[in-house]
Amino acid sequence: MMKNKILLGSVTLLSALMIAACGNGEKKATETTAAPTTEETTATPTTTAPTTTAGASSETKEVSLADTKRIGREDTGYVNVPKGWIEFKEIEGNNPQQYQYTADGYNVVTLTGYSKDQVKLGKNDTWGAELVANRLYTTYENNSEIAKIQGTKSKVIGIDAFVIQSLTKDGKYFFTWIFPKGDKVYTVAFDGDKSTLQKMIDLIEQSWGLDPNTPGK
Repeated sequence: MMKNKILLGSVTLLSALMIAACGNGEKKATETTAAPTTEETTATPTTTAPTTTAGASSETKEVSLADTKRIGREDTGYVNVPKGWIEFKEIEGNNPQQYQYTADGYNVVTLTGYSKDQVKLGKNDTWGAELVANRLYTTYENNSEIAKIQGTKSKVIGIDAFVIQSLTKDGKYFFTWIFPKGDKVYTVAFDGDKSTLQKMIDLIEQSWGLDPNTPGK
């Protein structure tokens, strides 16, 4: 059923941030591991966003924005997705902190932004992207639907980002980028099939931004 298919993309990230990060999750989330297991797209770009260092391979690439549209909100940031995608509304109601778009109910992009006062900090916690990444990693690692998980690093419009890469037991890919911008921490999550993920990696890493009109800004 669709509800099961979108389970991971609809994770209430705030609840993950309200728990204390455990030691193992912290270690794994901050390790630099192998490059993403997905292949990178090789199509010749026709329209480009500002060039950034994209992916764990640290290669400089350009991304095509042809046939895409810009979606998002002021509080979550914006990103380009294929024109055919539509805003996703859960039957039970979306988390108000999240903004979601989908291609087909299976492939979903989720945008979220967090300020320091929205997250419960422990006595020794330091606010930032690493803290958010650690807690999310621990939450995903303990999810019974996850078969494999690893933490790596990349860049989103030139900003250092933690990336949690996971694969569900039924073969669905679930990637989450976590990075700071200003005094907030933003996350972009994709869950869906491999071929769509391959197309979305560059769009996420090069078109995300806080400008509703200009990709990468």
